[in-house]
Amino acid sequence: MKNASILLVGATGTVGREALRAVKAEGAHVRALARSAASAAALGDQVEVVRGDLRDEDAVRRALDGASAALYVSPHEPDEEALAASFVRACEAAGTRLVFVGVHIDGGNAVSRAVKRFVFGRMLPHYRPKFRISEGARQSKASPIVLMPTNFYQNDELFRDQLLAGTFLPPFAKPINRVDARDIGDAAARALLDPSLPSGAYPVVGPASVTGDDCAEVWAEALGRAVTCERDVQRALEALGHELDGKKRADFVATYGLLTKLAIPTSADDVARTTALLGREPTPYGAYVRRTAAAWSRPRESAAAKRSAVATA
Repeated sequence: MKNASILLVGATGTVGREALRAVKAEGAHVRALARSAASAAALGDQVEVVRGDLRDEDAVRRALDGASAALYVSPHEPDEEALAASFVRACEAAGTRLVFVGVHIDGGNAVSRAVKRFVFGRMLPHYRPKFRISEGARQSKASPIVLMPTNFYQNDELFRDQLLAGTFLPPFAKPINRVDARDIGDAAARALLDPSLPSGAYPVVGPASVTGDDCAEVWAEALGRAVTCERDVQRALEALGHELDGKKRADFVATYGLLTKLAIPTSADDVARTTALLGREPTPYGAYVRRTAAAWSRPRESAAAKRSAVATA
């Protein structure tokens, strides 16, 4: 569907940027809802920008007008449930397919999912609103596709300074499945552009689960220096607090608090379904780390090259 008009909500966020890259690569016409001039400018000239935010119902209607599909990632806002419900209704009214990315409790039917949400909600009260949001998307009349990613590799970048200093702070005591945000973007592009993809929930996972020690070892190899996993949960949470603010900080701190004691095993079935959705195998953690370490080194190499040029001039 190269001539399709696709709406991205949150196009400057971690998932939105990758979805934008992937959709543009397919030649689709891309539209984005942007609430500020800075956000609009960051999207570039090839994106049709509709100025406004999710609380502006007229802007949302204009953004959805003529769009065959829309990507929605719930923002870290106190009224996130109301915003999501309003957007779902707008997609239904516009006849636009909804592609939702977020935390979702999957199951064969609404009843089984409700039972699981109750159980998980008792254990993870912080996630109750997010469970309700994703289930609302799943049950919508907008031909919905719900993408269920695990912990993003890219969250490591919140700890860049500590990593470069030789410490891996995310406190993954038990193995957890992690996934490349680029894979999520590619999966989102498939969901947005392929009308034959059946509605439903799709896992988007990495190929294996890793512990904090595993991650530190991979970073050490990529950076060419010793990196150790520091099991100081409080320091990790404090570092997140310095990098983020508002509800996003609260969400991340709560999530990483859970990941100090939670295991997320890797399901062979989920890997197979992710592979089918992507049309390739999911990206290994090591590939992401090497790519990121190389990107981090380029500015320093460039600066060194400039100093050398000056010295020899």
